[in-house]
Amino acid sequence: MSVLVPLGGDLPEESRALAEALRRLFDGLGVSVRRYAARRHRDPGSLSRFLNGTRIPPWEFVQDLIRDVAEQQGRAPTPDAIELMRRLHRTALAYSGSALHRVQALEDELADADRQSLRSAALVRALEGALADAQQRATDLEVQIRQLHGHQDRTAAEKEKTLRLYEDQVTALLRERQDLMERVEALGEELQDAHARRVRAERRCEELERQLVAAEEQASRENGPAATDGPREGAPAGDGPRESGGPAESGGPGAGAAATDGPGEAAAVTDGREEGAADGNRPAGHGLDPRLVFDTFVVGDTNRFAHGAARAVAEAPATLYNPLFVYGTSAIGKTHLLCAIGHHARRARPGTRVRYVTAETLTHDYLAAGRGRGLDAFRRRYLDLDLLLVDDIQLLTGQGGVHEEFRHLFDELHGTRRQIVVSSDRPPKQLTHLGDRLRGRLESGLITHVRPPEQSVRVTLLRRKAEQEGIDVPPETLDHIASHVQRNVRELEGALVRVRAFASLNRQPMDVQLAAIVLRDLVPDRGPSREEDAARRIIEMTGVYFGVTAEALRGRERGRALVTARQMAMYLCRELTDLSPSRIGQVFGGRDQESVEYADRKLRALMAERRSIYNQMTELTTRIKAVDGPHTDTWV
Repeated sequence: MSVLVPLGGDLPEESRALAEALRRLFDGLGVSVRRYAARRHRDPGSLSRFLNGTRIPPWEFVQDLIRDVAEQQGRAPTPDAIELMRRLHRTALAYSGSALHRVQALEDELADADRQSLRSAALVRALEGALADAQQRATDLEVQIRQLHGHQDRTAAEKEKTLRLYEDQVTALLRERQDLMERVEALGEELQDAHARRVRAERRCEELERQLVAAEEQASRENGPAATDGPREGAPAGDGPRESGGPAESGGPGAGAAATDGPGEAAAVTDGREEGAADGNRPAGHGLDPRLVFDTFVVGDTNRFAHGAARAVAEAPATLYNPLFVYGTSAIGKTHLLCAIGHHARRARPGTRVRYVTAETLTHDYLAAGRGRGLDAFRRRYLDLDLLLVDDIQLLTGQGGVHEEFRHLFDELHGTRRQIVVSSDRPPKQLTHLGDRLRGRLESGLITHVRPPEQSVRVTLLRRKAEQEGIDVPPETLDHIASHVQRNVRELEGALVRVRAFASLNRQPMDVQLAAIVLRDLVPDRGPSREEDAARRIIEMTGVYFGVTAEALRGRERGRALVTARQMAMYLCRELTDLSPSRIGQVFGGRDQESVEYADRKLRALMAERRSIYNQMTELTTRIKAVDGPHTDTWV
């Protein structure tokens, strides 16, 4: 039963074409039918009937064969080759009259109907716009006709009178232009004088600032060590609290015993978001997410020093590390550390005034304050704090002088011994857009680096996420996912979501074999880019796939098919880039981050419920990955 026989002449043309294509693919493997059947856990007789054209194989078998040939030859199949095999398979199924063909035909008709509906709506809008333009042109023509009739009825004397009036007006305008040019020259001289005075004033301010700093240092020396006395005096600056028996290694409650399952665990459980993601769980007063505390932070080698410094700051603010600067790539626990510091400080010292804010929110508050009383209220809101936590400082723009205002807030808080904690995706030396004076202040304290989590930590994070979602995942499956996804927590959780959806759709257990299939085909081994141009490229490719424009995906129209396409593009931007939800919302026409997070949650549920959605997401992901990958000419 495992022997291939020549294709018989009595085979239908549809089955013959599919069988010949499958045989050409199978010849590229260089193995026998029986060996390949054993590898794929299939019946050799069924495999022979597939290749002899006497039985139409399922599409999953065709996909597996294409994938195995791709691995054997070391190159990826082109979308055109996959589409060709799909057409041959559908034609053979249509001839066979099987129930699988009818289901596939109904799904295709539904997709075609959605695309046709979108195209019809776009055509109607275009026709309505053309009709409106035609009506406006007709109105303009009527007005012009009336004006022409009026001009024809005027007498020659009226025309001469009008001409003289125009000449007088032109002469007056020329005189006014000359006066304005003279005034501009005078204002230019005044502007140069004002600029020179401004330069002298800035130099004087810098000199006064240097004198003030010298006076503060002199006063500090005169006051002696009393200004620096505290419960943590004498702790080594290099190793922070871990050398002095501080909170990072204490045996008391909340010291990390519940947050770790063993040595070498790192990063934070963040429910699928980390950088600046706010939602209804975060109170408006202090801005802290109640889920992000030290007890839920997983400590490991890659973030042990940053965690120890954060615990020290939470125990004794403004005594050891002020400011504390935490940096690292996206979705590895920086926001978790900032919120944990705020929660611990408020619990340890009730009445402590804490505020967590992202750099984008700080900029928005400053620009919304304006001048006068609004600006005074803005300053009181931020200066009346004991602990200021600023997330994603790299997003602090210079619009409206916000850099200068933040520098003044920093000096006031630091000078009055209030704690400042800042996070960023890069070290201070690379934040050149903030200016030398602000960068110098950020570099004046302790700088800690949080690196991507190691293998054991990634396993712990996946296990916690599975427990939160109520998913039963074998330990070996978690190990396999963690070994293949290594960059950050968001990619880990995205891979777990894909594996769960695939298992739910196919009613299969979440074992290692299934995880290997999903990770190989769906989870990108490299993001296309981590900037906004990558998100725009995802939007364009999604629009091409669904037959709509990128402007429609960014717009506000809410047709059923268009909303689904828009939510798919948002989900892919979350999965394939490092952009925060708020930045993704800006790319999609200024939407808020709650819309992006809602799309993320909805697509996770839909992929596990509807096979058509899962297949569309799979094909879209494959196309986006193929943009930067190798291209081949033909496959069959």
